[in-house]
Amino acid sequence: MNRHPVDQLADVRAEIKLLREREQQLRAEILRTGDMIGDDNEATLTEMATERVDLELMKQELGMITVRPYLRKQMVARLQLRPASKPRTGRIT
Repeated sequence: MNRHPVDQLADVRAEIKLLREREQQLRAEILRTGDMIGDDNEATLTEMATERVDLELMKQELGMITVRPYLRKQMVARLQLRPASKPRTGRIT
């Protein structure tokens, strides 16, 4: 198949979405039933506590003058997909 990489990426993202949904369904079923041993794999449930900084509350309580020196900007490239406004009739390779 000769699909454009953008179209292939959209297909892959759709598959990943379905797989994530299926993962959540299976996880919920395992936790609901407590059946943690399969034919080939065994699940282990572990719990851990995590702490995160509430940046918005920190800004309110301490003020931006105090918080700003500890902030760092990070550039992120995000590739968004949307349906094409009109199909391409030809492709230059």
